[in-house]
Amino acid sequence: MAHKVLSTFVLDGFEKLLCAHGGWETICHAAHLTGNRMKLMSNALAAIECLIKRHPRMRTRLRVEANSYFLDTLEYNPEYLSNDLFFSTIDSNESSWQYVVERRCNQDPYSTDGTLIFPLFHFMLLFNSNALETEDRFHLLLFESHCASDGRSGLVLVNDFLTLVTSSNLNPTSEPLNADILPMISNLIPRPFGPFYPILSFLGRHIYQRELRKLTRPRIPVKLNPLPDSQSSRFDVPQYYTKFLFSSSSSDLYVNMHKQCRLHEVTLNGPLLACLKLAIHHCFPLGDDTKLQPFPIGTAFDMRSRLPRSALTKTSVGVFIGVSEVKLRRSLSIRSARFWSLAKKCMVLTRNQLKSEGVPLVMNLLTDITTQDRSFARFTRSLPDGHHSELAFSNIGKYPFSCEYNHDEICLRGLHVINNSSVYRTTAVVFVTCAGDGQLDFSLAHEIDSDERAQQFLNVFLRLIEICANEKLCRRETTLDDLLNALSTH
Repeated sequence: MAHKVLSTFVLDGFEKLLCAHGGWETICHAAHLTGNRMKLMSNALAAIECLIKRHPRMRTRLRVEANSYFLDTLEYNPEYLSNDLFFSTIDSNESSWQYVVERRCNQDPYSTDGTLIFPLFHFMLLFNSNALETEDRFHLLLFESHCASDGRSGLVLVNDFLTLVTSSNLNPTSEPLNADILPMISNLIPRPFGPFYPILSFLGRHIYQRELRKLTRPRIPVKLNPLPDSQSSRFDVPQYYTKFLFSSSSSDLYVNMHKQCRLHEVTLNGPLLACLKLAIHHCFPLGDDTKLQPFPIGTAFDMRSRLPRSALTKTSVGVFIGVSEVKLRRSLSIRSARFWSLAKKCMVLTRNQLKSEGVPLVMNLLTDITTQDRSFARFTRSLPDGHHSELAFSNIGKYPFSCEYNHDEICLRGLHVINNSSVYRTTAVVFVTCAGDGQLDFSLAHEIDSDERAQQFLNVFLRLIEICANEKLCRRETTLDDLLNALSTH
């Protein structure tokens, strides 16, 4: 079917890494709901039509030519952008949403010849028609190609969808067509350091290559799970399956954590990162277990409010994140270092990544590496089995909208976010979200060598957070050793 392309962006930098050489990363937002499922089903296609008009990014496709990658924004055409391409239902049982998410994210989304991914967004309603009338729990799954969307975008789309399906004034014909096409993040982050950037770029690439060589002796043991041949195997690059784990905290963890954070003058991200570092220390020990050794953790930053001269807003849908890593500058004594001092260090280190030597430098280095075919080829050859890092932490944050839609007609009870990585990958990625003021929801995407070790790692991380949220167990004078000992005593 003929269709008109309104604009085309060439993908480079971070976005290119997400889909290069036939790879893909599919994000899933798994919204756990209660309420009027039938109304959602009956209004879903009309709501999808509104979303396609409202968000130009939903009208995009990924196109591959040779080793170049393009994001095309298509003209709004109801025949080509059929609503049922963007929505489906599955009648299943309550426990199967995790299986559906893992299977769908690891499914090759490319066309038969490996040249297109379309659509890049898909909503799926998962429900159990045999459930008792009193069991009104169901799941809304939003799948998005990471080269077109990010964690924050999914929150916006889930909220828009639930608002529309519960609206008494739902009318797709009255939805205005948004023609504002937002730029790529690589075009928004300026190059730092002025005339000195070329020198720092040269040094930065050499330092990065040196760090990559360390991945040949990883701290986190890996078991590769190759995918069978697929449409995009024409690049002759192996693709791998990512395993998923999900968990949720106690119902009052968010409130308790905020009390502790206010008391100790840190943001929530500080203790979360501190607990993640302790979980690595506990589950993947080095020879000297008396020290918390520096270990890099990749982090993502929502750049929407951090680029003041851009047209981005909090509800902009696209890939508007910057990446860097947080790493302690020196080791800390497990016996004497205090937990809340570590949390504050993590908070400060994270904030410092927004300075010139952090996100701006890393994002521009990635653009330099991926823009030139020869440098990109050298870079990808240096990645052990496609791994570019061992651990990343994605704090998606709190759902920034009300969890109750149309006077509790539909309520959001929990929200897990996760994505796979098929070619160029991180060994383990931890995601944290929160819907409302209650539980924290955790997800782990991983290639850890055993399912038991992966589950232990996620359990230890969650248990450490529960302990540090307890003002009786985690005081100002509590040491890292105290916190680790509490794992077995409480």
